[in-house]
Amino acid sequence: MLQGTAVGGSGSASTPVRDTAQPQLKEIGLVMGYHGTLTMFQCREDKLDVIVREVKHINSYLENSSGQKWCSKRPPGKVRVLITPTLFSLRDVDTVKQEFSAELWFEIFYRDPNLAGIKNRDEVDWDNQWDPRIELRNTVTIEKNVTSQNLIEVVGEDVPIVHEFRKVRATFKADMDLTEFPVDHQKLTVQLMSGWATKRVELRKNYGSIDNISADDFADADQWKVIEYLERTHDTKRNGQSKTFGEYPLYNITAHVQRKTTFYLWNTVLILFFIMGLSFTVFSIPPEEHKDRLGITFTLLLTTVAFKLVVSQYLPTVNYLTLLDKYVLGCIIFQCSVAVENTLASVFGDKTSALIFDGICASILAFVVLLVHLIFGRMIWMKRNKNNSELQKIEDKLKGLKERIDEAYKEHDMNSKKPGTTRSNLIIKGFTDDEVQEFEQNNESNSEAAPLNKINV
Repeated sequence: MLQGTAVGGSGSASTPVRDTAQPQLKEIGLVMGYHGTLTMFQCREDKLDVIVREVKHINSYLENSSGQKWCSKRPPGKVRVLITPTLFSLRDVDTVKQEFSAELWFEIFYRDPNLAGIKNRDEVDWDNQWDPRIELRNTVTIEKNVTSQNLIEVVGEDVPIVHEFRKVRATFKADMDLTEFPVDHQKLTVQLMSGWATKRVELRKNYGSIDNISADDFADADQWKVIEYLERTHDTKRNGQSKTFGEYPLYNITAHVQRKTTFYLWNTVLILFFIMGLSFTVFSIPPEEHKDRLGITFTLLLTTVAFKLVVSQYLPTVNYLTLLDKYVLGCIIFQCSVAVENTLASVFGDKTSALIFDGICASILAFVVLLVHLIFGRMIWMKRNKNNSELQKIEDKLKGLKERIDEAYKEHDMNSKKPGTTRSNLIIKGFTDDEVQEFEQNNESNSEAAPLNKINV
């Protein structure tokens, strides 16, 4: 009994111990769970801090490298940006590299409603101010890039005009079509592109500016002829990787130049013509002395091949034949034909038959050479006239547009009572959608209609 009581006493005493231990274990479990959760949140917070620092670093790098602020407050709606370019010192037109160098000054005018009420440029934080993100798209190297901003107050309006002036000296890439070399004409284009999509920004021609380039600003006048007016067009560039911002605005400033062919005619075509003429001297040697005849023919052939290598230095590596390439290859084919004829004439056992065959072949070859040169000369003449006609149409089109705009300005100035001339006001303020559409329709139609009258300042 005593043993059972002891055992029972022991059992009755263990019950409150278990009842007391269970809450303690639960409390310890809750504390451990709290510390685990806290540690987990601290780890996640550390990871978030790392991510934030990386984002700040990337944003700082982008700001320093491109000067663009991604988080700037954007103007509402679409912003029309007027561009006034001036092309100075157009030079170093390189056909082989398909490049040219130029110094470009261009002014940018646009409205930003976020600057309403601000009259002094010193009140604007230009580092954080929204801008149209206009960059040069087809540059190879940039020697100088200077940018300055200003505000232009418009009388009677609360929103000022943002005026940005940039000076750029650079080398630009040009896509040249050399099929008609050396009677070709090329388009030397400077492409401006906005980093904003077309639904945010549109780049437009400033009809108040002058679209011409003087001969003094063209350094390669001894090799090229440049037309007086610059062609300026707007276009879009599609981004296939983005569905939200699929298109970006482009603005093309194009100078049309035509190559002067005198150098190539005197130094390549004329010399090759003389070499082909010398090929006929082998027919004065008897057909049986074919070794001497072939020696002269192959010497002249190697001379023509050397000229082909010289001509190749004027051209880039392209997958088509230029007009001059076709002429040089024609000369090589002719001399190969003379070599074949010399070999065939030596095969005849009868000397009289060989002389008859030799005379007939010489007459045929002479006729072919004269005919080919007449065709080649006519091709050059026709292509030259075609290029001159195309350039003249472009020049007349741009000149006619400028005259119509000038007449519209004069007529509006006679009836306007507002301060300043119409041209100076429109350089700054721009045009309405209807006015831009009317100008562009007149530009595309190239008609000699009455001056444009629908101009509101």
